[in-house]
Amino acid sequence: MTDHQHTPTTEATELPKYLLAAQEQVALGRGLPADFYTSPLLYATEQRELFGRGWVPVCRVDQLPGPDTYRPAEAAGYSLLLTTDAAGTLHVLPNACTHRSMRLAEEPGETSRIVCPYHRWTFGLDGGLLSAPLVGPRIDRAACGLAEIPHELWQGWLFVNPAGGAEPLGPSLSGLDTVLDGWGLADMVTVAAVEFDSAWNWKVMWENFNEYYHHLGTHSGTLDPLLPAKTARAVDNHGEPWSCASMTCGDDYLYMQSFVDVEGSPSKDMHLFSVFPLLCAGVQPGSAFWLRIIPESTTKHRVSWEFLLPPEELETPHFAERLAVTMEGLKAIHVEDMEACALVQSGLESGLAEPARLTEFDLPVHQLHDWMLRMLTGRS
Repeated sequence: MTDHQHTPTTEATELPKYLLAAQEQVALGRGLPADFYTSPLLYATEQRELFGRGWVPVCRVDQLPGPDTYRPAEAAGYSLLLTTDAAGTLHVLPNACTHRSMRLAEEPGETSRIVCPYHRWTFGLDGGLLSAPLVGPRIDRAACGLAEIPHELWQGWLFVNPAGGAEPLGPSLSGLDTVLDGWGLADMVTVAAVEFDSAWNWKVMWENFNEYYHHLGTHSGTLDPLLPAKTARAVDNHGEPWSCASMTCGDDYLYMQSFVDVEGSPSKDMHLFSVFPLLCAGVQPGSAFWLRIIPESTTKHRVSWEFLLPPEELETPHFAERLAVTMEGLKAIHVEDMEACALVQSGLESGLAEPARLTEFDLPVHQLHDWMLRMLTGRS
């Protein structure tokens, strides 16, 4: 594959050959061709093979519905219905009626039944069809329920496997669990969120988030003096579907944080980590954060920056004021990242962009690309 060779986007039959050629380049330490950030065909392939057949994050455990309630949710372009039945069992269901695909819910509900507004088909919170008004014995009611979508809880996040059939998530993250042991992530709760519209490919955002190297330029006057790029180090994931880059938080950085608990943390490190393809998160002494990335098209996605704290922090003095300062700081940093990501997307669309020359600081980027192409080509 030459540096400027583009995907034959009108000929899907050429895609397998293209993916194998890209995999060979990535194995040599190069990045993905620019087409992976601009091609509708490749985005549709990712939607099907990475998001649909992989594990994607939905929300935190503290955002799940309580007993006898439900709420709609989104994950990687899939519309979901999260329900908890009277016994406290969580169910993840499609947010579409099995009769004629009407969207079932726009808002949360507190009831033991979900009623389709189109023809009044009624479902239990476990997805079973309870009634279909006026319909005779022609349909098999037992076969008309909402199909349960595979899901797992990990470190306080709900993940779903929309298309089903994926291997269990938890065992594949054992190495990352070792890094995160002792940080109390599973017990942290969501205290604030701010959403941004992003006019670039989802991977541009992912790659920006998961390495500290860009502090040198993008955050030269903000983060780099406090968290210098030169001190970053990345973890070997041994081929598992995650990445992690770490840095020790200096006293100057910790001093400016509104929520700090060095004593309750296993170290003074900040870890930026990802579960492929879409979970991007970070943990530091006393707090954590994550990006809820919702891809919408080849060059558009939404991002919700969500801030997490141990629940006991909510009762500490001046909590609301300290939280407001923290979120303003996060927004300011993210605006710097957005400006950089927009320029990266512009470069990728220039027609002359070559696959990235990845460095040791870009190891998480290489790990994502390697995993992606193994998934897309079916090669281990």
